[in-house]
Amino acid sequence: MMALAIGIDIGGTKMSAGVIGSRGLVDGSVITEDTPAFTGPETIVALAVEMVNSLEGVGDASLAVGVGSAGVIGADGSILSATNSIRGWQGFELGPSMMKELGRPVRVINDVHAAALGEARLGIGKSLESFLMVTVGTGVGGAIYRNGQFLAGVSGTAGSLGHTAARNQLPRVCTCGQAGHIEAYASGPAIEQAYADATGRKFRLKEIAALAAGGEHLGGDVVACEVIHSAAAILGVGLADAMNLEDLDAVVIGGGVASIGELYLEAVRAAYAAAALPGPSRAAIHSATLGPLATVAGAGLYALQE
Repeated sequence: MMALAIGIDIGGTKMSAGVIGSRGLVDGSVITEDTPAFTGPETIVALAVEMVNSLEGVGDASLAVGVGSAGVIGADGSILSATNSIRGWQGFELGPSMMKELGRPVRVINDVHAAALGEARLGIGKSLESFLMVTVGTGVGGAIYRNGQFLAGVSGTAGSLGHTAARNQLPRVCTCGQAGHIEAYASGPAIEQAYADATGRKFRLKEIAALAAGGEHLGGDVVACEVIHSAAAILGVGLADAMNLEDLDAVVIGGGVASIGELYLEAVRAAYAAAALPGPSRAAIHSATLGPLATVAGAGLYALQE
């Protein structure tokens, strides 16, 4: 019988969970809930436990749980550092708390490291020797995958693209508290805020993407097109800076913002090509094969490694 685990993605906006085997997600097992990001870590753990319990009986999925979470993760699964996207997350003993509630092994990994692992084993990364994994959602995260493993770095922060400087932008405070980081301009909430600032109307990212879908020249909302293009261009230039340093085979982009599709990805690619050095400029920019479920898959695979 194929070994199975439950993978959970704890994001600033959504939490997703699914049953994972070595060949991928078990059909029909994925569930998604809104993240109670401002009610305390204990509420998040309670929801995660509820999601795990709801997946019991899907195969033999009770052996282990893998969790992908934003932040720098300690050896015991605690959150060593994090932004304020989830209230009280920094310092929270996530792994120990979930093991206590579930009474079974729980392994915690950074969410973008999990996404890189998922894409490397089950997605587009299977055909790549190295790549920069970038997820764009509530935040902007990155991970470097090379020679069969993600490179966490000495302190666990390698690949943190979202917390590098955005070129030629007016200072805007990032969720980490510093000003001028890419995340402050290119994340989903940043796009939503840019649209609200320009129009006085507050819409969710999916609504803004729908408004822009026709394209500026095909009746699409001009402001929606502009804010999406601006965020994509800022990310593309940031990717060029990162790839000029790392010189990897490719870039893989996942997360909710990337789900906008070609309107977004074409703008990322154009800005990247214009800013990268001649060698790195030839690297392909792929959409994540697993889409928003890359972290769920990678977290489950991480648990299966034990």
